[in-house]
Amino acid sequence: MTEYTRIAELLSSRGRGRIGALASLLRSLSQEEICPAVRLLTGSIRPSWSPGELTGRDVVMDVLLSISDEVEGVDLGEMAEHAIRHKRQRGIDESLLTIDHVHSVLNRVMKSKGRGSEGRRRALLTGLLLSAAPLEGRYIMLTAAGIRSGIGPKMIAKAISRAFGVDIERVWSAYSRLPEMGRVAEAASSGALDGIRLTPGFPFIMMEIPSVDVRSVHDAIAGSDHICFARRGIRVQLHVSEERSWLFTSRRKDISHLISGLEAELSGSAMLEGEMYAGDDLSKIIRLINRRRSSRRSSVRPSIVIWDALCIDGNEIVNLAYSERLSIASEVVGKINDEALDISVAETSEPEEAFRRGFPVVVRSPSAPYLLGGRSRTDLQIVGRFLSMRN
Repeated sequence: MTEYTRIAELLSSRGRGRIGALASLLRSLSQEEICPAVRLLTGSIRPSWSPGELTGRDVVMDVLLSISDEVEGVDLGEMAEHAIRHKRQRGIDESLLTIDHVHSVLNRVMKSKGRGSEGRRRALLTGLLLSAAPLEGRYIMLTAAGIRSGIGPKMIAKAISRAFGVDIERVWSAYSRLPEMGRVAEAASSGALDGIRLTPGFPFIMMEIPSVDVRSVHDAIAGSDHICFARRGIRVQLHVSEERSWLFTSRRKDISHLISGLEAELSGSAMLEGEMYAGDDLSKIIRLINRRRSSRRSSVRPSIVIWDALCIDGNEIVNLAYSERLSIASEVVGKINDEALDISVAETSEPEEAFRRGFPVVVRSPSAPYLLGGRSRTDLQIVGRFLSMRN
């Protein structure tokens, strides 16, 4: 089994040779180690949409104080290193920490919930730190607390490409459909990269619609065909199937509790994109998302407006013209019902009027495809000068 210290060393390293070192590590791992290793390299334990909670700072500090009287540093990483160098006792197991063991324990920490969960988290983390070297302890605690310390997806994608001899575009294409580099690396190592497709229940990376700051909407879109919408909320993706439905934010957070009463008269499945809002106050939706409970318990009645369709019955339609995808989205929305939500298909709006009211205006090209994980070359989000932009 591969030692966790190799992960810690790569996380702390910088320089031109980093991608080569990452690729070398990936090639040396067993098939079972690839996914947990890549997750640890990205500073995460589970996909962003999976259940589980990060460890709070209070718990982390309690753990550090339980192993040492000296806890110093400017951040939790430095504090962990200092505490381990001055720890009062050694761990029961003096063997070197492995990637699999660290990932397994941190996964148990995240999944721990209910009565006594904080005590279990403290015990698990304490056991890890007592057996860890200072540098290992730094990244164990940063990962447990969800503090950004990992390597970004673009660098990991380059390492996967080099390690397994696959084109970088194929790696990024797979990641756009399943944004979890651990699973992508695992697929690349076994030659199954092209088998990763859009799948209901697994969020995709939305196409970036670039923003432009203008004084006149007319000047921005003059002389071109376009479909315009006034934006009022946050971008979401809605997945529906015969069995159940899912709702994710643009950052791929699972907020499916908001559509617990959704019913769809479909014989297959659909993956849609749009936005969610509640009146003109964006903070209402943000508070609703953070409640982590059914919208039926709230006085806020959110609305979901669908403006695109990407996959129908397991068939990707991202290469169809936008006007065709919008028509398909309209058909699907007509088969969806939720008493707690208003769900509709986007209606075109007069851009100048929306612009004057202070709303960003999304301008879509009728003939353009959907670029998963990419930046649109034809679509725009127009924001009036000095007006606030929406996420």
